[in-house]
Amino acid sequence: MILRRVTEHVKTQNWTAVAIDFVIVVVGVFIGIQVSNWDTQRADHERETVLLRELREEIAESVRQLEIKKSAFDQVARSGKRALAFLDADQPCGDACWAPIVDFFHASQWQPLMVEQSNTYEELRRNGWPRNRKIVEAVEAHQRQARQIAAPLRNAPVYRGLVRGLIPLAVHEPYWSGCYNYADGEESYLVQCPEGVPPDVSAAGIDAIRNHPDIHRTLTEWTGYVGPYATIMEDQNVAARRAIAEIDLELASRE
Repeated sequence: MILRRVTEHVKTQNWTAVAIDFVIVVVGVFIGIQVSNWDTQRADHERETVLLRELREEIAESVRQLEIKKSAFDQVARSGKRALAFLDADQPCGDACWAPIVDFFHASQWQPLMVEQSNTYEELRRNGWPRNRKIVEAVEAHQRQARQIAAPLRNAPVYRGLVRGLIPLAVHEPYWSGCYNYADGEESYLVQCPEGVPPDVSAAGIDAIRNHPDIHRTLTEWTGYVGPYATIMEDQNVAARRAIAEIDLELASRE
């Protein structure tokens, strides 16, 4: 319709009307582009908000999982220290060898710290988000620290395979059924657990452990290594909570 009017105005050489029609066309196109841009921006804003909420939940879950593993590593370290103290005392355990052999078994527990790149964060970065630079810096610091603390625990300690090969097979089944618990993704190691074998079986295992030349060295190495990990993991969770706090501030500003 506008084109027909412009044609008629040109034929009658009504240049003022032509100019007005031209302005109308330009303004209409501009408004159309702006509306489209506003729609795109609103959709992007909403999508970024959804992804930020998802990222927050992922990081919060990583904190929860690390707290679980921190507790397990702390139990391992305590058992390792008791086992080393038992070796250093160099006293016979007589008919009370079950508790120390459980400690030697507990001290061999190991879990890798899995670090998975967040697909949510990858999607945010592909789109040039988060636009809040503080969030980017906090999340990437969290991920960088997570990779650093996970790297040394990719492989099981030497002590683990060594001591488990010395503990009598008869001990293994009652240990796993009565001294180890796994529920809702959480491992726990029970110090007070029912004695699962006759005293002479536990004593034979203790003798084999005492007489092996590499047990004390490898247990010292592993216990000394795993002991400080509770503090290291807490530092990691401090970084995670910092990222959560930055996301919370941004989400609050969008409400």
